[in-house]
Amino acid sequence: MAKFIALAAAIGAASIPSTAGFAPVAPTAAQRTSSSMQMSSVAEPPLAPLTVWGDRIPNILESHADAKSQKMEFAPTIKSSDFGLASDDIDGQLAYVKENAMEIKQQMADNGAVIFREFDLMKEQEGFVKFYEALGMKTCLDPLHSVSARPTVDGTKNSPVYEAVNKESRKNFFIGMHNEFVGTRAPRAAAFVCFKAAETGGEFLIADGRQIFRDLNPDLVERLYNRNIRYSVMELPFFGWVDNLPDFMQPGMMGMLKGLASAAINSKVDFSVDLQWGEGGYDSVKMLQARAPSQPPILTHPVTGEPHWFCNVHSHSSKLRKDREAV
Repeated sequence: MAKFIALAAAIGAASIPSTAGFAPVAPTAAQRTSSSMQMSSVAEPPLAPLTVWGDRIPNILESHADAKSQKMEFAPTIKSSDFGLASDDIDGQLAYVKENAMEIKQQMADNGAVIFREFDLMKEQEGFVKFYEALGMKTCLDPLHSVSARPTVDGTKNSPVYEAVNKESRKNFFIGMHNEFVGTRAPRAAAFVCFKAAETGGEFLIADGRQIFRDLNPDLVERLYNRNIRYSVMELPFFGWVDNLPDFMQPGMMGMLKGLASAAINSKVDFSVDLQWGEGGYDSVKMLQARAPSQPPILTHPVTGEPHWFCNVHSHSSKLRKDREAV
């Protein structure tokens, strides 16, 4: 996955129906000459590809021990000045990306990510689109599109470049480390860019899923992999008023609310969501918690075959969230 400094993201797949992921495949002539206007057309992009869960790893502890013995390199940096181009030489930078697309994609496959610096080409949406088109990336819909969690940068409905999640309701919510997938869908690669730097903070963290897997305690790896993980994907903290109803009315009202909310949510997402009553959020208010299906936290990469951490529990876990709030 190609990741830069995040404010906006283009999400795509090298070959949407394929399990090959973002494999190093040369862009076609049509891809090299397509314009940003074509990518931002009124036509709706295809859905994000289905998540490739792959076969179960036969011996997870053996794979873990093998990973510990491997030397891993992550996210090499490519600077415009490294190949004699000024940071504002947009034409030269685009030509470089086109001519070296195969090598760049091979670095992505080998190292998990590539960081680009000193590229004015990507400082505006038009150049950013040209950049990932030159790599041969094809856009798809954000996996979150059905719930409209991320607006597009230019405000156009089917624009290929999304903003980060900037909703007012999420201003106190720390978005922890996570993989770019929702339920049954996961883009094969994503490009992230910063169009406007934050005045303070704003750091964009990236991590190597291979190294996360390698660095976990073996006992924890075995326990998590054998049990799978299920976590909350959504909280609806709107039901504190139910506690003010007479006791005899509360069970019936809770059952009705749960049924209505379940029908509404499952009509919006393409994976099964189970709703459970609880208390949480930042003020312990009564809420409905939407839980995703059980899933393995460790997968083998569809291109390299390497085992890697592929799970968002470290973003959704209420315990880890409270631990972060206490810092």
